[in-house]
Amino acid sequence: MSEPRKRGGRANRVAARTNPAPVYLPTLNRAVGPIDLLGPEGVEKIHNAAMTILETTGIEFRDPIALADWKRAGADVQGERVRIGRDMLMDLISSVPESYTLHARNGDRTVDVGGKNSIFANAYGAPFVYDLDGTRRPSQLADAHNFFKLGQMSQAMHVPGILPVEPQDIPVPERHLELVHAALTLTDKPIKGSVLSETAARDTVKMAQIVFGEEFVDQNVVLTSLLNCNTPLVWDETMLESLRVYASANQPCLLSPFVLAGASTPASPQGGVALLIAESLAGMAYSQIIRKGCPMVLGVAIMGVSMKTGAPMMGSPEPGLMNLIVGQMARFYKVPWRSCTMWTGSKSPDLQAGYDTANSMWPVLLGGCNYIVHSAGFLEGALGVSYAKWVQDSAQLENFHRFFTGLQEENLDALLDDIANVGPGGHFLGTDHTREHPLHMNMLQNNDSFEQWEAEGAKIAEVVGNIEAKRILDNYVQPPMPVDQRGALDEFVAKKRAEYSA
Repeated sequence: MSEPRKRGGRANRVAARTNPAPVYLPTLNRAVGPIDLLGPEGVEKIHNAAMTILETTGIEFRDPIALADWKRAGADVQGERVRIGRDMLMDLISSVPESYTLHARNGDRTVDVGGKNSIFANAYGAPFVYDLDGTRRPSQLADAHNFFKLGQMSQAMHVPGILPVEPQDIPVPERHLELVHAALTLTDKPIKGSVLSETAARDTVKMAQIVFGEEFVDQNVVLTSLLNCNTPLVWDETMLESLRVYASANQPCLLSPFVLAGASTPASPQGGVALLIAESLAGMAYSQIIRKGCPMVLGVAIMGVSMKTGAPMMGSPEPGLMNLIVGQMARFYKVPWRSCTMWTGSKSPDLQAGYDTANSMWPVLLGGCNYIVHSAGFLEGALGVSYAKWVQDSAQLENFHRFFTGLQEENLDALLDDIANVGPGGHFLGTDHTREHPLHMNMLQNNDSFEQWEAEGAKIAEVVGNIEAKRILDNYVQPPMPVDQRGALDEFVAKKRAEYSA
């Protein structure tokens, strides 16, 4: 007598097909590129220009501790202006590792930064969201939670981040507590650290130590935090305070000039790169005064400026060329580098958004970028994150991952046999090779007939993205955390929250 069929079996199978568990992609080890635009003379020319800027014009460190540190190290310090000789600069950055491992609390999600490796990181810092119905509104903590959840469920998003949006409903002194706690508990992937203040940076390191252990954090990278230079040629106190905290703890930072080409830098790819290289290397050199050998990342955030309105432009040619040059210079200095992509000045996930997004990603990956920030969701010149675009961008990251993985080893003799067997006028749909090696498919793109698309609701990409965002959030599964870690983390946050709100 056969056993009775289990109830719900068909429903479970349907659910498994329509809501499959993520298959996480590893660190992208690029087999395509990088492109080198410059010959050796061109690289040397930009290097000399960057060194000349640091030696003659100098750079301001608007922080008394940093100024004292530079003076003790032997730099020329006049007021807040620091001039750094090229020999000193090159000696300091020579201790920055070429690559490092960025650990996640789930070891299966750990990634590598540097060399031929690339990772994708979440959007960062938008004050607005475009909601699941497309409505633009101020961002809230619930949105940050949602983007952490989407980052956790994304197959290609390696770093859910720390500040996918600015939660306007949380007081600033407490904001970092809520965000770091959420990033550590809603995801088990690598995260960034808060740079809101020195206190926020210290709290972030402490929370990481609770989860990973103090000794592990001291000897391994568990955070990579984003610090912006004020281009042109200013490192301010808030950023430098955070840099000291993270460098002392052996945690790298993305030392990133925020470039508006034609406004904050010359309207010249070579001149702009020379300036931003000088700025980033100065921050990197200072980190080595704090803790020699601490990993750091040469960072850039490059936009053009509209000569019509002065507004930022994304996806334009010159920033793409600049990213290619920055990549070549990072390889010259033997340091990892970071850039921004997948962003647009458009106010909806429309054709302009698609063009800008693609045009900003290709040069960054072809330039060999190691740490790619803003990899999904940005609209409105990085002021807003769209749920629909986030999901669509995340699917595109899988395409980029596949492309830059490059060609696979193939048995051409077996394929010749298939061609002979199929013969003229046949097809290859039923061959073993086709079944075993299907072409990559983006399941959010519609390639059906017009009639079928129309019959199924004529859904445009924004609608499809919002539907998919809802589906992912409905099926989100929170990764487990040991009870003792979670208890200690909750206790720390509760104590600090009470202290900062008093």
